[in-house]
Amino acid sequence: MSRPRTLVLAALSLVAVLAAALGIRWAWLGRRFPAPPAKPPLTRFDKPAPPARVPVPIHVDVPKVPCWSCPDSEKWPIRFQTDLDLLAPLGDGSANAALWLKDFAKPQGARLPEAEKAMQRRIAGPGDFGLVLPPGDPLLKEAEPWADQASLRFYPDVWAVEGGSTPLPNLLVSLSFAKSWAARAASNPDAPAAIEDCRRAIRWGRLLRQDDATIIQDLIGLASIRIGAEQLYVLAARHGDQPLMLAAAIVQGEAAPQRLRTAQLLTRVGIQAAEKDAVTDGKVDDVIGVAKTSPDRRFRNEAIVMLGFARFMGSSAQCRKAERGLAELKASPDTMTAGNARWALELRRADLSRFSNGNI
Repeated sequence: MSRPRTLVLAALSLVAVLAAALGIRWAWLGRRFPAPPAKPPLTRFDKPAPPARVPVPIHVDVPKVPCWSCPDSEKWPIRFQTDLDLLAPLGDGSANAALWLKDFAKPQGARLPEAEKAMQRRIAGPGDFGLVLPPGDPLLKEAEPWADQASLRFYPDVWAVEGGSTPLPNLLVSLSFAKSWAARAASNPDAPAAIEDCRRAIRWGRLLRQDDATIIQDLIGLASIRIGAEQLYVLAARHGDQPLMLAAAIVQGEAAPQRLRTAQLLTRVGIQAAEKDAVTDGKVDDVIGVAKTSPDRRFRNEAIVMLGFARFMGSSAQCRKAERGLAELKASPDTMTAGNARWALELRRADLSRFSNGNI
């Protein structure tokens, strides 16, 4: 089986390669172009995490193994088909954990300096985990009750969607929490809290995937689940718990197909600035189809952003078709879809220079 570090590096590599298409395009701005308008600092969230209870995992004698290579899987949303309650049910905490996590965001998070200091405190984890927070790190401990909450949603509770410039949380800190909990379990596998640390990493990943708004955040959530499930498998094997080993193995096996499908969808809707004839009639039709019908909102959002670029890179007929599609999406009852479509329709040709490096 893949080691945790392999997973993390693979996830981060995909993030880096697809960065321009995943909602962090402003990071590509160099000295050549003016930076986007600065946003005001976010107000610090100063309330403690409310008490929460975490249910006992459900039990199934023989979980079904999803067939991601079967034809029917083409219609599936890119999410776990296995009930993750088998490994780590979500807690019932009443707070939105995003209100706490947003304090570490770049550049306007009220606690960004604390996050940067925490990243400097990281140490080499056991085995191939790479850099993780120390087991007793105060920020890691502070994060624990937030992983027991029932929800983590940034949009629109923290930020509004803004198409290609939609703000993002600090995903390095987010991934560090999951890695550090799993590494702590690996360091002391016989500790009573070891299994709970693995489940906490899985719950954290589940929370990060709730928004279904940006692909990068979803990939980090997926990586967190995979890391927790892998270490949970190791602990289950150590204790001879074969049902738990089977459930953890099935969940691990679902991670790679989801990453692959994500890459495929991004290739399908992506528009390369340097590619000759990047916009065709078929391409516009396909991107409109994804924007309207994808079962995953993050891919609908990405397709909408690409339609905004198609307005300027295609023929006049393709431009009109893209604008008609965006006008329909702007009327969507989903505020995120409508907001992204509005952004795409308000995009100016001069703005394209901001995205001139590689995938627009």
